[in-house]
Amino acid sequence: MDFQVSLAESQDYILIKVFKPMTTEISQRFAPEAIRLAEEHGIKKYLFDVRQAPNVQSVSKNYMFAHRELPEIKFPRASISAFLISENDKSHEFIELAFKNAGYLVKSFTEEQAALAWLKKF
Repeated sequence: MDFQVSLAESQDYILIKVFKPMTTEISQRFAPEAIRLAEEHGIKKYLFDVRQAPNVQSVSKNYMFAHRELPEIKFPRASISAFLISENDKSHEFIELAFKNAGYLVKSFTEEQAALAWLKKF
C-alpha cells in the first residue's frame, strides 16, 4: 500500500498517510478519495502525514503541481492543510512555499499534536 486516506476519528479533518516517496503520481492517486471524503463530510482541513515520504520531485515539478495540477484535480483552494514531516526532512520546504504562492493555506510540522492544534484553529 502506497498511501491511506481516511476520515479522522474526530471527523474534523481528512488524514492522508503516504508510505513511499512523494511524487505527483502518488498525489493524483490519493487526491480523488481525499477530496470526495472532504466533500461528503463538509470538511476543508487535511493532515498530510508524509513522515515516511520524502518529496523526491524537482523544484519545477513541484511548482507545476501546485500551480497547474492542483486546480486540475480540483483540490479546493479554501482547504487548510498541515504537512506532518520527519524532523530532519527538508524535502517538503519548496512544495509548502509553492502551495502558499498558489493561494493555499498550508504549514509544515514535525510534531503531530502541533499540527492538530494548528488545524483546530480554523
